Amino acid sequence: MKKLIVIMIGLCLGTFLAFIDLTIVATALPEIGTQLNAFDEITWVASSYMLTATALQPLYGKFSDIFGRVPVILFALVVFMVGCAICGAAQNIMTLIIARGLAGIGGAGLISLSMIIVSDIVPLNKRALFLGIFGGIFAIASIAGPLLGGAFTDYVSWRWVFYINLPIGAVTLLVVIFFLRIPHPKGSMLAKLRKIDYLGTFLLVAGIVFILLAILWGGKDYPWDDKRIIAFFCVGFILIIFFVLAEIYVVPEPIIPMTLFRSRNVCISYVNTLLLGIAVLGVIFYLPIYFSVVRGDSATQAGIKLLPFMLGMVAGIAVSGVYINKTGRCREMVWVGSVIATVGAGLMTTLSVDLSIGHIIGYLLILGIGLGFSFQTMLMIGQSAAEESEVAVVTACYNFFNVIRGYPRATLAASPSAINTMDVTDDARHQFMEAYVKAISTSFIPLIPMMGVTFLLSLGYKHVPLRKDLTGGAHG
Repeated sequence: MKKLIVIMIGLCLGTFLAFIDLTIVATALPEIGTQLNAFDEITWVASSYMLTATALQPLYGKFSDIFGRVPVILFALVVFMVGCAICGAAQNIMTLIIARGLAGIGGAGLISLSMIIVSDIVPLNKRALFLGIFGGIFAIASIAGPLLGGAFTDYVSWRWVFYINLPIGAVTLLVVIFFLRIPHPKGSMLAKLRKIDYLGTFLLVAGIVFILLAILWGGKDYPWDDKRIIAFFCVGFILIIFFVLAEIYVVPEPIIPMTLFRSRNVCISYVNTLLLGIAVLGVIFYLPIYFSVVRGDSATQAGIKLLPFMLGMVAGIAVSGVYINKTGRCREMVWVGSVIATVGAGLMTTLSVDLSIGHIIGYLLILGIGLGFSFQTMLMIGQSAAEESEVAVVTACYNFFNVIRGYPRATLAASPSAINTMDVTDDARHQFMEAYVKAISTSFIPLIPMMGVTFLLSLGYKHVPLRKDLTGGAHG
């Protein structure tokens, strides 16, 4: 048990680094742009990490089946740390952007492999408690990222936004090397290289990159109806269609077997995690703007006021983990969680300039608890519907759908709270706040039907008894 705890600490630290790097640069971007004299390109400092971390997410499951869990997570960790070291030492914006993309390649593996390894060493009926920890890590990292980024930038240097990953990553590296013992798959390196689905890998990564670039540029750099945005979407979806056809008819060992999508539980979990991911980031990135505009809070103060949401998610994850561990049942947690989340989303649409902080805390707790009930539970349901040898691919794809939702652009680092210091009349200031809060509260309206859809889809889950032993392909 002590060894398992040490392994969990190491994997959690690695996952924390990968998650926090999605958001930690947001508050550092203005200073980076000033020091490197590159305001026009700073968006790519955030986007390059997101592109590689998202696009490569589905690949790590199959690669770990071919080469083993330990070699692949060591590769991911070393690549991540090298990328971060180069980021911290970068003297120009192009070096920083390329290094962020390199770090994203490793970050994608840290997220997926940590969950895959836990799924290897913990029986399915006990897995909810351990996998739930990663959900809590995501919640903590999402809120802590901008806070730490701002603190390092204000009091030390923006370069420590990246350097801080090195000592923490070193702990994970030592844990993996000295404590993680999982059997390696048999075969020569040449035989393993032949198993790689090169065609599928190219088509999938290229398709995802085109779609993500369209999402990143659309509505910001170009109008949504711009021919370049439309072309990128079209090319991306065509490549994804070719990928699916290649996996079904051409590739002997597909990187993502299409047979997985015959499982009702797997498909529902993928759709639902996409919807939940949108809800989580909607709160994390829009509520600080509300606190900034209405209450004049700093980034640190706004982040602290998101703690009820994070604590609600952690509590929901913990309760669902205990319930699943004791009963061996998962569906009920998603049913209850999606109903609570729907109520929470509805309450969030009532934001106003005069709403008390007590009401806001209550609303965030309700929404956080509802999302927490479902967050890792749906991964458990997906894993239970798959063969043990398919768990790695199912997990990697689940994480892909969870992160594909997109991330805030550099414009979110702007300070709309400047209205509080501008030389305008109180009436004009109040009208501005009213308009801003109306826009923010309106942005939560889509969450209501989305959480409702999550509930309706979850009714289609088929109960599958959770396995009590470790069978199938656990490879190191």
